[in-house]
Amino acid sequence: MRVALMIVALAFMSAAVLAVPPKDTLIIGARTDIIVDLDPARTYEVFTNLIIEQYYDALVNIVMEGGEVVAKPGLAQSWEVSEDGLTWTFHLRRGAKFHSGREVTADDVIYSFTRSLSLNFAPIWILSQYVPKPEMIQKIDDYTVAITTNQPVAELIICSVVGFQGICSIVDSELVKAHATPTDPWANEWLKTHDAGSGPFILVEWVPNERIILDRFDDYWAGPAGVKRIIFIDIPEPAAQKLALDRGDIDIAWDLLPEQIDLYRNAPGFTVVEGPAWSIEYLAMNAGKPPFDNPLVREAIRWAIDYDAIIYGIQKGAAIPGQTFIPKGMFGHLDETPFRKDIEKAKQLLAAAGYPEGFEVEMLSSTHPRRVAIATQVQADLAQIGIKVNITQLVSAQFYELYRAQKHTFLVAGWGVDYADPDALAKPFAHCCTTGPEAKVRQLAWRNMYADCETTALVEAAAKELDPEKRRAMYEEIQRRILHNGPYVILYYPLNQVVTRDVVQGLVLNPMLSFTEFWPVRKTG
Repeated sequence: MRVALMIVALAFMSAAVLAVPPKDTLIIGARTDIIVDLDPARTYEVFTNLIIEQYYDALVNIVMEGGEVVAKPGLAQSWEVSEDGLTWTFHLRRGAKFHSGREVTADDVIYSFTRSLSLNFAPIWILSQYVPKPEMIQKIDDYTVAITTNQPVAELIICSVVGFQGICSIVDSELVKAHATPTDPWANEWLKTHDAGSGPFILVEWVPNERIILDRFDDYWAGPAGVKRIIFIDIPEPAAQKLALDRGDIDIAWDLLPEQIDLYRNAPGFTVVEGPAWSIEYLAMNAGKPPFDNPLVREAIRWAIDYDAIIYGIQKGAAIPGQTFIPKGMFGHLDETPFRKDIEKAKQLLAAAGYPEGFEVEMLSSTHPRRVAIATQVQADLAQIGIKVNITQLVSAQFYELYRAQKHTFLVAGWGVDYADPDALAKPFAHCCTTGPEAKVRQLAWRNMYADCETTALVEAAAKELDPEKRRAMYEEIQRRILHNGPYVILYYPLNQVVTRDVVQGLVLNPMLSFTEFWPVRKTG
């Protein structure tokens, strides 16, 4: 049925699409139903921001270079900070054009940031935690903007924030204003389905649950893109994506499962494109509830897990081994993996904690097949040290309702990076000085009722530290503390993976998948 629906969707295109895609057109099969809104002030989901990335620009581009994330010029050619570390001055690129033909100026930058702050949609916290008020963004001249933060922040933090595609995408202020109404002063309704960007592609059409069409913007400041058109076709099922790729109906299958991807590794005519993903798969133990209020129990769990069975069995190798909460390739990563499956050591720790016969515990999992498989593996591992794990599968809404209310005991989950700085992970994983509702940050450490005021202070200090090497050492220390004392078992870092026809060249997957650019991609046939 899904394959039939895919062919119907393809039929909306030209007849040529049903055969081999044209050389100047890149056709991508993907699950697009996550998209509900294309207003950059509101977009937050990975796939939605991937689309936004193609037709909007930000002040700064976040890319990988030499194995670590770096900030590169975008609409801003250069920037510097004041001596007190509070005011960042961005110098705009002259001659960059919106798709309307207007030049990008400081007025557009100020309007874009003011608009996002005023609309106050969910992702705004990424900007407002450091720049809470529009008046903190000032025009110096037509090509210069000064942004004042509420505390000194490291360069990578401010660049990661203003480089965030979505809330910090720069919109064509005159075009958006032209579509404002008295009841919709920021033209949110219009921008949900229209383009006001300056990126390498132009949004031509979005038909929900069917297709997204982007055409090349030939006047892009960095030069024309490698293909004239990109078509994203909604193919929700991985099996249907595989069929479409095998038939030659699409150039890229975006959402294949690891076991499907393995089939293409040596297959002629196809290429597996992969790279590290800045996300973390982990087990969480509620440190506010017995038995996980005992750090020896948490340590025993870490020594009982068969990490290799999860990475090479369940994930088919589509993972990077790691046990600290900042993934490899991200600034500040601590490359320490002390834990391996050691049943005797785990039993000794459990006995020392007062549980020589083990215990019984409920483990929550979403219904996602990968999470259920991990939970089942953990269940088998812990049975070997006398712990009986009862798995409860919940739909995501129920799962997160319990997790966010601290009502779980034990669970398996994942976490992604919101912006390309270790601060985006140190806050959720390590910032908690009180487990009550008054907590400043109520994310993972808070949910798991793990309070450590000394580590929390170190997290806050690291965000303000301007010396990169001192800052790196601070994040390494934070991770070391959480590695041995925290409420988590970090299982692995996932890989981003897609499969392409071998005519597709130049595709590089960003660790933050939504930052992947199709501008350099080309086709050889």
